[in-house]
Amino acid sequence: FNYLITKVPSDPGALSRLGQIFNKDEDENQAFHYHLESYRYFPVNLDVISWLGVWYVKSEMYEKAIEFFERAAEIQPAEVKWQLMVTSCYRRMGNFEKALKLYEAIHKQYP
Repeated sequence: FNYLITKVPSDPGALSRLGQIFNKDEDENQAFHYHLESYRYFPVNLDVISWLGVWYVKSEMYEKAIEFFERAAEIQPAEVKWQLMVTSCYRRMGNFEKALKLYEAIHKQYP
């Protein structure tokens, strides 16, 4: 894949795959770099968006995670998981009022 990246440095599939390989090797910094590059070239890959959102949650950078989960919700609006992830980020940030409003709206939409 490294050879492929030298030939086609903007291939989002190869960048994503390299991110997965580095993640498997537990090199989170390199995995993050390649996933973010993949997202830059192809911002609709839900696997990449989800990975980046979770990475930001693990890094306790909830505002950034919200951006990715909201992006996923735009791409897949019928999937309640993305809305729940956004709400979870607000709860983790301590914004309980906003989280409660979102949980109530989700419950109303998906009883």
